Amino acid sequence: MTGKPRRSTFRTRLEEMVTALSNDILTGKLQPGDFLPSELMLAEQFQLSKNSVRKGLEMLLQLEMIEKAPRIGTRVVGPGMNKRITLRFGYYPTLMLEANLKQLVDRFQQQYPHIQLKMVPLSETFFSTTPQEALDRDELDLITLNTHHFGLCKENGEIKNMLEPLERKEDTYSFLLRPFTADNSLYVQPFTFSPIVLCYNKDHFREAKQPEPDSSWHWNDVQKAAQALTIHHDRIGLFFHLQSINRWPLFLLQNKVVFERDELGKLIVDNEPFREAMRLSLHLFEGMNPENLYMSENDSDCEMYFLQQKASMIVTSYFSLNHLRHAEFNYDIAPLPYSEEARTQLLVIGLAINKSSEHKEAAQMLLDYLISDETQLHIRQHTLSIPSDKGVAEWMGKEPLKRPSRFHMYRDIVPTFLNYSDMNITFRELEIIRRIFKLYWARLDDFDTVFQRLKEAL
Repeated sequence: MTGKPRRSTFRTRLEEMVTALSNDILTGKLQPGDFLPSELMLAEQFQLSKNSVRKGLEMLLQLEMIEKAPRIGTRVVGPGMNKRITLRFGYYPTLMLEANLKQLVDRFQQQYPHIQLKMVPLSETFFSTTPQEALDRDELDLITLNTHHFGLCKENGEIKNMLEPLERKEDTYSFLLRPFTADNSLYVQPFTFSPIVLCYNKDHFREAKQPEPDSSWHWNDVQKAAQALTIHHDRIGLFFHLQSINRWPLFLLQNKVVFERDELGKLIVDNEPFREAMRLSLHLFEGMNPENLYMSENDSDCEMYFLQQKASMIVTSYFSLNHLRHAEFNYDIAPLPYSEEARTQLLVIGLAINKSSEHKEAAQMLLDYLISDETQLHIRQHTLSIPSDKGVAEWMGKEPLKRPSRFHMYRDIVPTFLNYSDMNITFRELEIIRRIFKLYWARLDDFDTVFQRLKEAL
């Protein structure tokens, strides 16, 4: 039995017509003074009745984008009520490389010339105050947030008052949504992601006659290979920016550390899995030219030394692989070696709308653009980062960019992805542990002394 099309079908087509015409006017495809197609042509194009077409044109009339010219037709006036607005976009500067963000926002500006983007780089100290104060201070409309900074927002209890709830995008990898969800609402739309992996110089392994890393490797396998690959005063076998918040917690995750709390909610760190994990974090480097291991100031130092072939293996992310786009030697990636259990840390960068923004609609337009198939495909084809859209991330066309042969390896290790919050610990508490253990990693204090200091601090 065939029936009449549902009302929702007409409504959808009507919305498509209004959106298409308004976009053509806003992007300059239709200039002031141009005439729209006749009502009959619009009815045929969008499969609508003439009455529905008139309703759509009435909406554009109310927005002052068109005007009726008696006995002539419908003439374009201009953006109308869609006056030029300034949208403030807070972004991580690393995304300029990791997502080709400059090219993406330039394309957005071309498509929506009435929206002027004010790019506001987020410094490492952006969240030194409370997240809400930081947003209000810089008057941001749209902001990039990683899982760590989202955790800070949750810890401050500011999510509902700070960020706009978002609709889930069906094509997004489902495991990316959980870290950005609070009270069953999604507050950050995943944009790109990466697990922590091991990257290695294939030529060095071949020269040293060492087997390449695989998913069975433990940290002691890395230690043995690093010793064989190290050449005194020339290169080190493994470079690992241990003090990074995206690196040292790996040992906790792999040692199955889950913290308990006392009756006051304070973290209890006096447990054997935590002790073993922190000892392993230092023991790994013993006998591997340790004087070179704590000179690193940031994560990108690893990629710099690796690119100069001064390091044979590095612990890194897909994000940081973008520093290696023009490497002139053969390299590949492997799952992160493990201790007790194969686990790795999942890093996710997403997009969130400031609930206090006066330009939420424009912010949503930019967010939708950045997670659109077209934009996500650009990231997939022109960077080594992984887009959040599952279908796009797994695109298998002709590669315009040199990438590791095992690039798609991340699909096979999804069950090993974890976030620091899985350990029942907050981002601020992790930062306290990192700050206190610096002296231990630098061999300036013994374990028991540092551990006692940590218990007092918490």
